[in-house]
Amino acid sequence: MKPIGLLVHGPEILDEGEAEEVIETLNEAGFELEAALGGISGKTAVIDADMQHVIDISKDMKPSEVVDDFLKRGIDFIVLVNHAKTEESGFVLGEGILRNFLRRGRAKENLSFVQLEYSSKIIIRWLVKPGDENTYGKIMSAHNEFTEKAPNKLEARCRKDLDLAYREIRGVHPGEKIVVDGVIIGTVSDESRNNSVTLVAKEGKLVKVLGGTLIEHNLEKLPPLDIEKEMIKTARVIRRTKPKRVERDGMSKKGKEKKIACFFYTVETLFPMLERTDAAVEVAVTIGDDTTGIAGDILKRFGIRMIGITDGDADGLIAGIESGTLDEYAKFLPPDSLIIRLKPEMDDVIGKKVKEAIFKGGDEIELEDEVEAQFEELKHRIFDLAKGDIIGVLSSSTASSQMKKAKKL
Repeated sequence: MKPIGLLVHGPEILDEGEAEEVIETLNEAGFELEAALGGISGKTAVIDADMQHVIDISKDMKPSEVVDDFLKRGIDFIVLVNHAKTEESGFVLGEGILRNFLRRGRAKENLSFVQLEYSSKIIIRWLVKPGDENTYGKIMSAHNEFTEKAPNKLEARCRKDLDLAYREIRGVHPGEKIVVDGVIIGTVSDESRNNSVTLVAKEGKLVKVLGGTLIEHNLEKLPPLDIEKEMIKTARVIRRTKPKRVERDGMSKKGKEKKIACFFYTVETLFPMLERTDAAVEVAVTIGDDTTGIAGDILKRFGIRMIGITDGDADGLIAGIESGTLDEYAKFLPPDSLIIRLKPEMDDVIGKKVKEAIFKGGDEIELEDEVEAQFEELKHRIFDLAKGDIIGVLSSSTASSQMKKAKKL
């Protein structure tokens, strides 16, 4: 029997132990599996669960790209495992993955694609090609507590009218953040209809959200968009569940002679940088409150220093950072790191100065001397660029003392 491709999506399926459960169940049913993560939001959860040797997290591909990769390797029966916030959003995810796969010109006749949606214990039969009925039946039998549900029709969600492009996002809820390629571009309003919002773009730029509100200053972080193809999601927080355990073996730097400091506006490129074979990331400079919180939560697992530049306008995408006050970042701070708090609306301004003056317009610089000395020099250069706009600094040492006090209370 040829292997099944297991497409794992999101942190919740891992934090709840369901990814481990489905792998065990399918193995016991006699299936050989190849498992891979789709998207990057679940990477930290895979590492926390110590499943990076079971679930491939090395390729940084969108879920539909993982489907394509499986097919290229001769694996044409794919099971999507997910734990959505609601059953509706689970359907939206499966539909979106399949639609993006077909948009690239791939034929659905060559693919079997089913979804195990753990949020409501349903199995969605998106596609089962001739000859795969027996395989599907065995998967159903192995998950007899799941209820089979018919798939949605693959309807277009994007339309064009003159020079405007419209893309509908379904399964949303008031108050959720709208995230495009890792950048929070708006929020869902109470006036959204039918649990949906529509993004409107003109000449590659977002100009409006029907059923929501744009965060104008965040749009500067986006490159020109093809709104039909972009990865768009909505959420209140980026990780709704907590890991049952956290493995902290770190990431090996052996054999990486080159040491670098990296610059990040979003966390979308963080893991690709960490996984490079030619260079070891020793320092990360992050711009923005949410980016700094998410990056810090990841970097502390690997013992990588961070200098975060924030201005207190966190959008609340991270559980634990609600008001955006500096002390809320204490538990997200890696060892030997610091967070610089600037005056309102200044993090992007100083970020641009840092990128131009220190990173020469790029995203990395090589650290040629002792890392400790290079870190201190980098820190003081950033202080110089931000002088007059700094209103607070949180260092690892002060954060550690704050955490100890909090535990005693």
